[in-house]
Amino acid sequence: MDRRTARDRGRQGGRPNSSAPAESDAILVRRNTIAEQIHALLRRDIICGRLSPRAGLTDQELVQRFRVSRTPIREAMIKLADEGLVEIFPQYGSFVAPIKLAEVLDSQFVRETLECAAVEKAIAQMDSRQADDLKAHLDRQRALQRSGDEEGFIRADEAMHARIFSIAGHPTAWQFVAGAKAQMDRVRYLAMTILHKQPSVIAQHALIIDGLCARDREGAVAAMRTHTRGILKTIEILKDGKYDYFAEEDGHPQPRREALDQEARKRPRKVQADNLP
Repeated sequence: MDRRTARDRGRQGGRPNSSAPAESDAILVRRNTIAEQIHALLRRDIICGRLSPRAGLTDQELVQRFRVSRTPIREAMIKLADEGLVEIFPQYGSFVAPIKLAEVLDSQFVRETLECAAVEKAIAQMDSRQADDLKAHLDRQRALQRSGDEEGFIRADEAMHARIFSIAGHPTAWQFVAGAKAQMDRVRYLAMTILHKQPSVIAQHALIIDGLCARDREGAVAAMRTHTRGILKTIEILKDGKYDYFAEEDGHPQPRREALDQEARKRPRKVQADNLP
């Protein structure tokens, strides 16, 4: 089977404006999966913040990055646009979509409701083995925080929450939470990389686990509720700062003027017939 490997050609710049992809990018060329793989890699980069809100995405740059034709690139972009992660403006270009606050708030509501319910059910199932398991999750988060591994920290965070659903007897319910929170995860990654909230997240997780281990239903649920509402404060801080990450309140975001100008400069200028000699 013919296989080619494409390595990422990272673009220059650091957070929060960095669009450099991860070192692990590799496209295994199979005609029926190229677009899906590109979609997965770009989706990861958008959610993790490697591609910042409103960053430009050109076919030429993506073709160079993945070393594939424009067709799978465009298929992946259309799917990302359907998910609300990319916006395509005819005559201007494609851009990473700003974070949609309405979707973040809806995701927060779903997560708070399901996670508090999971904690209530997990209380009745707790034993010493499960308590030790949750404490090990917390120790893992502390180690990742000390090492500065931001993405590893969020994966460990997710694993702990998924474990609570498993203890509650509803392991697949976590998938409903995970599938509904793409826009919320973008805010969570910003909180880790810009606001460096790992210590406060660990403290909140400790309160949740302490409540579960003590079979303190009221305390554990209250701790989880406080934890899941923490993203609301994060949004306030990011909106008050100089970060142009969020969609306008009217729900009709536009790319920044400077982004449009930048894309326009990349296109060849058309010579008007009236100006020809």
